[in-house]
Amino acid sequence: MLNTVAKPFFILALMVMFLSACTTAPVQKPPVENREIPARSQPSTPTQPQSDAASTARSQTMPLPPDVPTAEELPAPKPAPAPTNPAVLALLSDAEKYQQQGNMSAAQSRLQRAQRIAPRDPKVYYQLAKAHYALEDFRLAEQVALKGVSYAQGNNAEQKRFWLLLADIRIKAGDKDGAKTAREQAARY
Repeated sequence: MLNTVAKPFFILALMVMFLSACTTAPVQKPPVENREIPARSQPSTPTQPQSDAASTARSQTMPLPPDVPTAEELPAPKPAPAPTNPAVLALLSDAEKYQQQGNMSAAQSRLQRAQRIAPRDPKVYYQLAKAHYALEDFRLAEQVALKGVSYAQGNNAEQKRFWLLLADIRIKAGDKDGAKTAREQAARY
């Protein structure tokens, strides 16, 4: 029989052997398959010599008629205006009513809800910046207006409205140089 000192070590050794039998070998992850579409390669030149007539015909290009504009003459495409969600339109309308009644906090709440629905709509940012401006939170009004400027890219009328609003916000905040810069930006549009 085992003595009392060796008995705990024997039990411990049995437990370690038992637990080691329950473990598994580390799982090897399979290699990741590359599923990217390879870029189209240029066709290689044929190794067979071509006849002179065939190579001459391929090297000649047909001129365009004079009334067809080239790619450089075409105007740059304008980004399509973002469709406005009917819920956002309703919230903007409600906010405008509250602003006319002088209830700026209710208008602000409607506009923040509209912003969550349409986070890239410059109209929402313009109205929200005006609400913060009316509440005399000039720092937040400026931040919202600058965010709106970034979402109004490609729409010159919206850009001009935002920069003029920024000029007003900065004047009220006491930043005359910033207001001057904002007016210069507005004059670009």
